[in-house]
Amino acid sequence: MARCEGTTQSGEQCKLDAQEDSRFCHLHGEKEAEADQESAAAEEALCWDDVAHLVLAGVVVAGMFLFIRSFGKWIPRL
Repeated sequence: MARCEGTTQSGEQCKLDAQEDSRFCHLHGEKEAEADQESAAAEEALCWDDVAHLVLAGVVVAGMFLFIRSFGKWIPRL
């Protein structure tokens, strides 16, 4: 049976055996699953933050375009 790939608080490799169909023991397997879920949630939030800035910039540019275009009624064309 393979050794757990987790690390102890002192930074050494765990000395327990890994569970079947896993790279980690019963202690580190739960922590790894929680860490994976947290990192996935962080990546998802990061992606939305990037998109939100782009959407806001697009709305501002469209608003400026429509605002400037509305002055065309009063400004003669050259």
